[in-house]
Amino acid sequence: MVGSIAVAAGLVSCAGAAEKVIDHTADSVTLAPGEALVIDFGEVNSSVGEDWEITQEPDAAVLGPGEERSVYRGEEGMTGAPSEVTYRFAPAGEGTTVIEFEYRFRGEIPEDPEDQKSAKIEVTVK
Repeated sequence: MVGSIAVAAGLVSCAGAAEKVIDHTADSVTLAPGEALVIDFGEVNSSVGEDWEITQEPDAAVLGPGEERSVYRGEEGMTGAPSEVTYRFAPAGEGTTVIEFEYRFRGEIPEDPEDQKSAKIEVTVK
C-alpha cells in the first residue's frame, strides 16, 4: 500500500510536465514553454569511474539546474554494471541558453584524445 501511494505521489508531481528527450550528441533543441528537457547519455558505468559532468549550467531564466537520473541495468546484487543516465532540466521561461557537459573517467578528462567527449547543446524555449 505504501509503495502504491509513493508511486501515485510521483505521478502527480510529474502530471502535466511534458518532456522532450534528446540524445547528448544533439547540437540544439527547441522546447515549448513549460516543456522540460531530458538529455540521454546512454549507458555509463560509474563503478569503473565513468561520469558526465555539467561544465556550463543553463541560464536560470530559461531552465532550472540539471538533475541527474540513472537506472541501474545490472542484475540485483551484481556490482559493476552500467546505468542508463539522463539529465533533466525543468522549464523556467522563454529564451535561449547553452548547456555543456564533459565526459570524465575517474574524475579526470581522459588523456587519449579518442576518449575525450563533450556535449554542447543550444536550447531555445519559445
